[in-house]
Amino acid sequence: MKFIGITILFIVVSSFQTFACRFTVREIGFSILSQDIYTLAVLDENADAGAEFWKSFHKKNRNCNLRLEILNPNLDMEHPIILNAKKQGLTFPTIVLVAPDGRLFEFEENDLEIVYDQVLESVASVTLRSVFSDVFAVVLWIEASDDEKNNRAKIKIQKECDAIENIMPGMPKIVEKGPMNIRISKDNFQNEKLLLWSLGIDEIPKEPLAFVLYGRGRIIGEVLDYKQILNGGLYKYMSMIGADCECGLDKKWMLGSQVPLLWDKNTKQYLVELLGFDVDNPMILAEMSRILAKETLSDATGSIAFAPESIDLDEVFEKSAEIKNIDLITEPENKTNRTLFYTLALLLVVVLVGASLIYFKK
Repeated sequence: MKFIGITILFIVVSSFQTFACRFTVREIGFSILSQDIYTLAVLDENADAGAEFWKSFHKKNRNCNLRLEILNPNLDMEHPIILNAKKQGLTFPTIVLVAPDGRLFEFEENDLEIVYDQVLESVASVTLRSVFSDVFAVVLWIEASDDEKNNRAKIKIQKECDAIENIMPGMPKIVEKGPMNIRISKDNFQNEKLLLWSLGIDEIPKEPLAFVLYGRGRIIGEVLDYKQILNGGLYKYMSMIGADCECGLDKKWMLGSQVPLLWDKNTKQYLVELLGFDVDNPMILAEMSRILAKETLSDATGSIAFAPESIDLDEVFEKSAEIKNIDLITEPENKTNRTLFYTLALLLVVVLVGASLIYFKK
């Protein structure tokens, strides 16, 4: 009887822990629930779609959000990529990278093997792939033609990264390394033109721009201009990445658009070791999907706090008096969660009392 009581207690406690388990926005960002697929399209009437190289490409890049497509301009003339290329005035044969929104990036080379190497060098460059698993987030910022504004932006960006690192111990999940600040200089602009194209940047900006990336190369929010950088926009975006995934943040902010990124088996395994679970596991994906299916109202205009706050009691009482006659609407999902919590807590107490009685009776 004692063994049965302890077993029941273990099951209940385990169930309670399961229901209490939550993911952070950062962890959701590593999942494949929503992916932006980039297409490397060979537009050539003489290309052999059955060549071993094409098969090898797909096999090597199964974990990359990059796909290969071989199109014949004569036979596939109604294909959207062919139509788009003609609309852009491109001549065949050519090789293009197609963004999820339909934008085209034309390569100077027509040799797929050379282009392939260029693409892989880009999607694995800027140390992005190697750092996403380790760091809390990546602030990728682009220098402008104005050196004075670049210096101001540089100081502010590093200050915001340091501020986030200081509050990280109070976040729901511990990440060993804080945000990484990566700068794309004016001199290095051409070397990173493919990555910048994926971000919608085609030329050196007049003022510094910044993106906050997390998870599997996802962008949270929108591009931050110079004014937003100086006004704390980076801090707001980064604070959301560390939040609990049930904080009320809109799904579109948790599954942001992606840059083309190589994600090989070694990177995937390393992430499993760091997180303690496999984000691609069907059970994990199902749980994440259930959480994301909830209706959310936040537009992410403000930051999320993880530090203790000072409360003015007089102000609280004044506001309380003002809202006495206002009907408060409680979200059904929150009510359900609280009911489940209290039910499990009560069940746990009952089992503990029962197990104690059995133990002492023996």
